[in-house]
Amino acid sequence: MISGWWRGSTIAPMVFEGYCNTELVCEWIEQLLLPELPPGQIIIIDNASFHPKERIKKLLAKAGCEVLFLPAYSPDLNKIEKFWARLKNYVSQIINDSENLVDAVSKAFRHLS
Repeated sequence: MISGWWRGSTIAPMVFEGYCNTELVCEWIEQLLLPELPPGQIIIIDNASFHPKERIKKLLAKAGCEVLFLPAYSPDLNKIEKFWARLKNYVSQIINDSENLVDAVSKAFRHLS
């Protein structure tokens, strides 16, 4: 799952199966995140290896946004990490009443957002 955090709630959630990679992150930025943001925003992104700095900078610059990359290993500075912790906790509570993991995650997004 990928999501942004803006004005106190999640935006542009994307639930997928498998691993996150560069192509998926760039697709998420172009197709889901940027359409929800007005130009001039500063996007803060962690330093995960699949976040290609130059490519992301170019994508966001085209949309009139800037990017700041957090220092490595600093989840305490990333507000979305706190949301992920809440989401994982909620999913663990409802997983047995859900059809599958994707269903549980979708319910959790709706409940917590």
